[in-house]
Amino acid sequence: MHDDFGLHCLQAFSRVVPASCFAFYQVDPHLRARDFQLLRMDARTHRDYLNHYRDFDPLQPALCRDERRAVVPLREAMARQADNSRRIYQGFLVRHGIRDVVEVIAHVRQRPVAGVSLLRLGTQPPFDADELQRLNGLRGLLDLAVRQLPAAPAENDGLTAFTPREQEIALLLREGLSNKDLARQLDMGLATVKTHLIHLFRKTGARSRTELVRKLFP
Repeated sequence: MHDDFGLHCLQAFSRVVPASCFAFYQVDPHLRARDFQLLRMDARTHRDYLNHYRDFDPLQPALCRDERRAVVPLREAMARQADNSRRIYQGFLVRHGIRDVVEVIAHVRQRPVAGVSLLRLGTQPPFDADELQRLNGLRGLLDLAVRQLPAAPAENDGLTAFTPREQEIALLLREGLSNKDLARQLDMGLATVKTHLIHLFRKTGARSRTELVRKLFP
């Protein structure tokens, strides 16, 4: 069922906006992409992404949660990214000849539940404003369609003991964000970020950010 659904979505998107390759995925309760369905994508590229680069991807669901901006171009996402993560991810793009990417995120009850990635390779031009507008129209249909999907299972249930805001911070910590990046991403002050981090350290008994992430995501 999921494979058929994902493939139909990818074929529909490919008819509206041309791209070199596409990926459909579901989003689990911890805002992690999983259950990928690929169309014309090199398996080696996808494997390299999953094994080495997904945590540096500025278009991953944990960083693209705003329902009002559900069509996200790569250039916009990278502009909000920390410098070190941006450099690492640019290395992946260059290595695989990826010219541009746009992410279309489907929401149910204001929560991201699935997404479609469109990639252009080689000499293909970047996605233009007209194409992004067409994708935004198609995204409304995707929002309706994904309601028939079963919920993606969580990777783990290790965050259920924390408040929703602490869970958000924990997910972003796993992606390597600094306190400054956390404040910008969550639209809160640095002092508030530090307070939430103190609570996470106390609840887990962790003594460093690395140990905290390891305890939260065993």
